[in-house]
Amino acid sequence: MSPEQQRESTLLHRVRSLRLWPKDRHIGLLLAVVLITFVSLSTLRPDTFASGRNLTSMALQVSDLGVLALAMMLAMIIGGIDLSITATANLSAISSALVMAHLTASAVPGGPTTMIGVTVALGVGLLCGIVNGLLVGYAGVPAILATLATLTLFSGFATVLTGGVSIYGFPDELTAFGTAGIAYIPLPTLLFAVVAVVVFLLLTRTPLGLRMYLVGANPRATAFSGVRNGRVVLSTYIATGLLSAIAGVIVMARTDSANPNYGSSYILVTILVVVLGGVSVAGGSGRVSGVVIAVILLQLLSTGLNMLLVGVTSGSNFVRDLAWGAVLLIVLAVSGRSALRRPRRAKKATGAPTTEPRDSAPAEVSR
Repeated sequence: MSPEQQRESTLLHRVRSLRLWPKDRHIGLLLAVVLITFVSLSTLRPDTFASGRNLTSMALQVSDLGVLALAMMLAMIIGGIDLSITATANLSAISSALVMAHLTASAVPGGPTTMIGVTVALGVGLLCGIVNGLLVGYAGVPAILATLATLTLFSGFATVLTGGVSIYGFPDELTAFGTAGIAYIPLPTLLFAVVAVVVFLLLTRTPLGLRMYLVGANPRATAFSGVRNGRVVLSTYIATGLLSAIAGVIVMARTDSANPNYGSSYILVTILVVVLGGVSVAGGSGRVSGVVIAVILLQLLSTGLNMLLVGVTSGSNFVRDLAWGAVLLIVLAVSGRSALRRPRRAKKATGAPTTEPRDSAPAEVSR
């Protein structure tokens, strides 16, 4: 076995020793909450909530938020955060819109115009990710400060490019993507599903994914193992930038507009989704399935509460936020209590004492 293969084998063994993919009750709990929520809302609003039209609408709304949540998940797995995801999405969409408008005015056919516009959006997202990755991975700037700065920077660029107004009117190919579907499933939702599968494969089937978990769990031990942490961080933020650009394209196709202020509240919502999905805020653990289920749960609550409170109160958004926070606290409390019980059950089965020092630290990766 070559030295490189030995290193990869060692990394895989350490990832498994961290129990990144245990039999997680958190996922089962989320699925149970989704099922209970869907049945309850369908019972309360049988004519509207469970209708095919409403389900299609909810699926369409999940797409852009879901892709942004996956971007936030990658940043948090390595122990960081990306507050610039919405600014990156907006700047990518605006840059793409301006290029497509220029090509359309130059009488370039619509097909190439759309492809060029999407390529420009992905290129801008790539550049934004590189900026974040260099600041966090090589300059040593804390992720929350670096991405807060780039949030302001990218938003400023987007505002300057548009003058603070929205851009409308895109090629038919792009807008058709935002409204068309296959078997009542919107194309943006299918794209979100494809992105989720790609992110899952990245995290579980590639050396980069394993190193991302290791960097988030214990960056010092990972560095001693020969992993270049800076390169892993840079690659991660490049991925978050590309995912943000994809979300920007979805929004542009779905709404037929590009706005420098779109989705300003999505930053906190994506953090809520990621934490609700079981991703550790300290880094080193997290599942794509948990994030996907959490996105679906929040969309069910949002749509259901809007239907229940229509004509009753003008503060439905506040009630929605209250419900989101309540669900987050309940799921975290139940999941955390189950996590505390598992070590005690294991010690009872082996006959080991169940008392532990309160300030005991988890074992490091290097052991």
